[in-house]
Amino acid sequence: MKRPARIRVLGKQFVVSFVTSDAAGLRDSPDDNDPGMGRCDPETQSIFIREGQPIESEQDTVLHEVLHAVENAMGLEVDEERVTRLATGLLAVIRDNPGFVRYLATKGKK
Repeated sequence: MKRPARIRVLGKQFVVSFVTSDAAGLRDSPDDNDPGMGRCDPETQSIFIREGQPIESEQDTVLHEVLHAVENAMGLEVDEERVTRLATGLLAVIRDNPGFVRYLATKGKK
């Protein structure tokens, strides 16, 4: 499976990098409040994802960081726990409904 190198978020292109923790300023000692598995930097339009996660966790982390990008672009204030829950819930819906995802991704005719 090919990892995303770029993700467009509300018209902005974010570069996605899969890195070691020290390369992106991720926490060296993850804890329950900040597992340090990813980071979104809206100013540089960068998303950093910690290498070495199982694929399911990695996908959850990517979606989590994309939600932070959306949150920032829309001027929302969503706490970390809610972003975590939304990412996990949306990922479950995406995985369980590939036809629904194709439907959402279909653009109307111009």
